[in-house]
Amino acid sequence: MSRDALVVGINDYSYEGLGKLTAPAQDAEAIAKLLEDYGDFKVTRLPAVKDKPNNTIRIGQKTSVMTTQLEEAIVQLFKPKGKMPETALLYFSGHGLRKDRGIQEGFLAASDVNPEQGNWGLSLQWLRRLLQASEVKQQIIILDCCYSGKC
Repeated sequence: MSRDALVVGINDYSYEGLGKLTAPAQDAEAIAKLLEDYGDFKVTRLPAVKDKPNNTIRIGQKTSVMTTQLEEAIVQLFKPKGKMPETALLYFSGHGLRKDRGIQEGFLAASDVNPEQGNWGLSLQWLRRLLQASEVKQQIIILDCCYSGKC
């Protein structure tokens, strides 16, 4: 039984309307370690940086994640080109955004979001459609952000 996880913790945002965070990367790394040590998950970290003293990969504290990177990593998790995992887990910690233009929509904010320029991030409606189209039998989604219920 294969178990894959994508663990995302974004602290760094370029848009002035969103403050820089400190907890998401730290929380995401703690989740990643628990999944590896006790859950038998193969974990992909985003943003991933090399921890030179320990020769390991960890979540970057000051590393940006672009919307396209986030989208590609989520597609790879739930619609991989290779072997399909039986279980796929997505953990996202960072800012969430809500767009309210006639209808309310929720978004996962990547480092490059700028609502003033029409870049809201990754749509939760898109995520829901991707999950519906995925053949992964067990899908686990944990969203640790504002507006995560707006899908």
